[in-house]
Amino acid sequence: MKQWLVVFVVVALGLAGFAPVAVAVAPSGCTTSIQWVQQGSDYFDGLGSVQCTSGRYKAKEVCLDNQTGAGYVIYGTQVVSAPATATVLCRTGNSALSVFAVTDPPDAGLTGCVSWTEWVSQGSNLFHGRGQAQCDTGQYRVKSLCKNEQTGDYYIVYGTQAVTAPNAVSITCNTGNTAQIVQAVADPAAAGLAGCMTWSAWIVQGSTMYYGRGSAQCDSGRYQARLACHNVQTGQDYVVYAPVVTAPDTSTGTCLPGNSVTAVTTQAA
Repeated sequence: MKQWLVVFVVVALGLAGFAPVAVAVAPSGCTTSIQWVQQGSDYFDGLGSVQCTSGRYKAKEVCLDNQTGAGYVIYGTQVVSAPATATVLCRTGNSALSVFAVTDPPDAGLTGCVSWTEWVSQGSNLFHGRGQAQCDTGQYRVKSLCKNEQTGDYYIVYGTQAVTAPNAVSITCNTGNTAQIVQAVADPAAAGLAGCMTWSAWIVQGSTMYYGRGSAQCDSGRYQARLACHNVQTGQDYVVYAPVVTAPDTSTGTCLPGNSVTAVTTQAA
């Protein structure tokens, strides 16, 4: 009888020493909406809402300052459990570009990354494509796929500044070029094949020579681009493998003359 009493007392004390721990339940089945909220005669705010079918979350949105053209991220303070709706409001006169559900409490690692593109004006006719990225957790840099609007060529630019969530980090393409895709890059870089981007373009040679070109580029790993090509004349589909490269180099391949690229994927090598 004494032995059972001792065991009961020890177990009871052990349980009493544990405080409830909040477990992150990632939201799923989320739908979002954006609307205007009027304040006074001419003041408007971008209101973002998110509702999920499961999980515990709050809302965040990418807002646009309509006066400067610069974007920023703002978090809501209201935490809800599904299927309740969480909302967040941009600053007065600003518009909401996109809305997201944020896991509460936050997950570990690099999570909740969002990105957007902007124009940066310098002087009367100098413009740059700027990309910004922001995450809920982790440390990261930013990279952007840029397009040279004069030549049609694409290239990758990495930012050198590393920030800790929830700060935003930006990168700018060369003068007159546009930012096509923007991604957050884990810092330090992730192991294995990570952070891959793919894109396609046309190569024009002479008056009648055209090629479908596809490229892949990753932050880490060894890989090659896999192009799904289409013969426009015969309707035949075939695959082309680009050369194997090591990150952060770009693997690029081309279809046969006159053929188009229908898809580009990254394949580990």
